[in-house]
Amino acid sequence: MSQPSENPLAAERAAVPGVRAKSSKWLLIAVGFAVFLGALDQTVVVTLLKPIMDGVNVPVDQFYRAAWIVNGYILGYVVAMPLMGRVADVYGHGRIFLLAIAIFLAGSLWVSACQSMNMLVVARAVQALGGGALVPVSMAIVAEHLPPERRALGLGFLGAAAEGGGLLGPLWGGSLVQILGWRGHFWVNVPLCLPIILVVLYNYRDKGRSKASVDYMGGLLLAGALTALAIALTDDPVAARPIALTAGLYLLAAVFAAAFIWREFVTDTPMLALSLFRSLPFAAGNLTHLMMGGGLIVAMVSIPVFTIAVQKGSYFEGGLNLMRLTVMLPVGAVLGGYLAGWLGYHRTTALGMAISALGFFLMRFWGADIGDPQYTLNLMLTGLGFGLVIAPVSAAVINSVAEEQRATASAVLTVMRLVGMLIGVALLTSRGLGQFYQQAGAIPLDDPRYKELVKGLEVGTFSDTFTVAAIVCLAAVVPALLIGRGAVRRFRLTEIWRAPH
Repeated sequence: MSQPSENPLAAERAAVPGVRAKSSKWLLIAVGFAVFLGALDQTVVVTLLKPIMDGVNVPVDQFYRAAWIVNGYILGYVVAMPLMGRVADVYGHGRIFLLAIAIFLAGSLWVSACQSMNMLVVARAVQALGGGALVPVSMAIVAEHLPPERRALGLGFLGAAAEGGGLLGPLWGGSLVQILGWRGHFWVNVPLCLPIILVVLYNYRDKGRSKASVDYMGGLLLAGALTALAIALTDDPVAARPIALTAGLYLLAAVFAAAFIWREFVTDTPMLALSLFRSLPFAAGNLTHLMMGGGLIVAMVSIPVFTIAVQKGSYFEGGLNLMRLTVMLPVGAVLGGYLAGWLGYHRTTALGMAISALGFFLMRFWGADIGDPQYTLNLMLTGLGFGLVIAPVSAAVINSVAEEQRATASAVLTVMRLVGMLIGVALLTSRGLGQFYQQAGAIPLDDPRYKELVKGLEVGTFSDTFTVAAIVCLAAVVPALLIGRGAVRRFRLTEIWRAPH
């Protein structure tokens, strides 16, 4: 008769299939760093748009095409996150993690070798399929590997890695481009990913495969809907395509979307549980997050471009200036979680979107001579507003569903923010910054007022962009007020670190 283990915790870990008890620290660090790299490459290009366009021979008067440098990645990320989590459950978490990071690396190397915009967009999408898949698969590995009482901490670590990668991406890109060029950034992913692969290969073994099915058709239909929508939104602001063609693209997106919705309702294993949208807090929270994503990506693209184009700063300075906004996101997230206990989820979320709207409204008055403290205060105010939204809207959405549906609800919420970013980038580059480059290209180079006219166009374009972003954020206050009050409880800030009884 076997003796009971003297260490119950070790016994519980040993009982977990495919996991070595001694590997917890290194495995957690490896998958966390992988998630960080995937998120980093999602936002790194906002400071690399101009050198990438030069590298693939896209003139500045076709700046609207730059939307696809960002959107190609977002599309792959959106499709991969919910789909590949299911694939990993069926075929094994470790196996699919290694496949995902291999795809991410292959896409990175492909991006670095691209000589045309069309090839670059495809390569970015391939890279994102791997990067997006890393998020749900890493979450599954952590949940499977850690004992129940430590899973929240492990998942929180992954969440911090994902957000940290997104926040540091612009600064990372602005730093490396001056040393290695834009192609060099993507080569750097190779030495960064190889240690991750070795750690996972050594420390993780998959258990047997599941017999469950994967909704590949749902993934294809979602990809079709979002791709058609992105193409419809991204157009040459001067030589626009025929209206009939644009209408046809919107119709195609609607057909794909309708087919996706029908598919998710009739299949036994849906990629996204759309029935969750029957809950008003869930639907309102996701709509708020979608609009927040649109506003946030406008800031993340516009601030570096404003620095380079209007202030004649470097790529590194563009990333550094954006950090003045993004550094307030985690600060606002903590403060938002605290305020939600006093004001309720709905008021805190609405307050956050209103503050971001105010920040954008103040940014519309920027000129080439904008300086501190106004410059920094406006950026920090906008970032603080976005940060305030994170905790209450996430809590409202997650608490609106049953416990066994909370992981799905979290995935849907993330996807909605990414869809908002996709729409925001398309509109910004084609209707906003793209139009500026078209108008600037039409000014004769021998015009004695050339520099003055271009400068006026630059400032006016950004003023209009920030105004539209302010309107979107202000409009998001309406759905924010519908997410519900939540469990209001006034507590001291020190209780956040107090261990539960």
